[in-house]
Amino acid sequence: MSFILPTESNAALARTEAYRLRLTTDAKLRQRWLLMGAGFAYAIISLWVAFRVGAPPIYGATALQLIGVTLVLFGFTFARTPGPFLEFNPALITLAVGAHIMLGAAVTPDHAALRSAFVFSVLMFFAVGIAPTLRSAVGALSTAALTMAAGAFYVLPANASRFAGLEAMAYMVPALIVAVIAALYLEHERHAAFALRTELERRATSDEMTGVSNRAHITLLAQNEFARARRYKEPYACLYIEIDHYEALASYGPRATEVVVQVFTGYCVVVMRHCDSFGRLAPSRFLALLPETQGIGANILAQRMCRDLANLEVQVDGAAVHFTVSIGAAELDITDRWAADLLRRAEQALEDAIERGRGMAVFGTPHRPLFETTDDDASA
Repeated sequence: MSFILPTESNAALARTEAYRLRLTTDAKLRQRWLLMGAGFAYAIISLWVAFRVGAPPIYGATALQLIGVTLVLFGFTFARTPGPFLEFNPALITLAVGAHIMLGAAVTPDHAALRSAFVFSVLMFFAVGIAPTLRSAVGALSTAALTMAAGAFYVLPANASRFAGLEAMAYMVPALIVAVIAALYLEHERHAAFALRTELERRATSDEMTGVSNRAHITLLAQNEFARARRYKEPYACLYIEIDHYEALASYGPRATEVVVQVFTGYCVVVMRHCDSFGRLAPSRFLALLPETQGIGANILAQRMCRDLANLEVQVDGAAVHFTVSIGAAELDITDRWAADLLRRAEQALEDAIERGRGMAVFGTPHRPLFETTDDDASA
């Protein structure tokens, strides 16, 4: 019987999806409140400036319209699938505010080049801060650069000095370069932070040798699955599995135990369903959780595993290694009050399989009292 270890493609896809979900969650919270706060702050400051310098009414009217744009973009963050909106929101707010900046330069030409370049610089760093990805940040910076260039060559020369456009671009280019560097740095930090978080979660929940759940994680999963099965009155079973004569495998070489454990783990991961959970409790002992599975199904799976693994040949440094497993199976019973009750029954079934000669599966049945104790009997 041949066996191929599973590839890491599914794990890579899961990590990518988790990374995207994390980016979406962070960007949603960041945009939701920064857009609202910064949008209103800019609009209020613009209204105050309009009254102080006596700007034309159109400047104040567009500031009020910016509040409406901010509210619309704020509402996009509450969409059922906000991902696309979060990508485009930085570019949209940059376009709206950039157009208002150039309108301010047109109606109040005094020091327009310096003022426009400064406000555009702040706007670019704000857009980089709320952008969820590097692509979104580049889109927002490109929008800011094009808006500023259009204003520098069409608005400023007509309302300010002849060289106002070139002066504004001279102020703008260094800020744009720094903003691009900041966007690249933030993207690198996001990847590094996610990689670190993923590695810490993996080490906290996974077995180092096999990659399956470690003792703490599989025990927690067992408790959660037990509570869910009891709540919804669904069948639930588990398997206690032990590799027989684990210490004796070392006679085949120093790598024999490691290779056997990895091959055995790979087989279990392949043969079980996606909804099942599998973890390592000890060097040679494992636990499989089978939600929505009755006892007969768990017993059939256990018998199949014993048969398949007994026929499996593992090559270790040129030597053919054969091994067997003993399995104890149990299913959820109405008398079980805690997950430990079910696990204890499966573990006892495993001990029975070992005592009977190993290489077999034993199903553990709950021990029921011959007579049910009533409240009247207890009070008597």
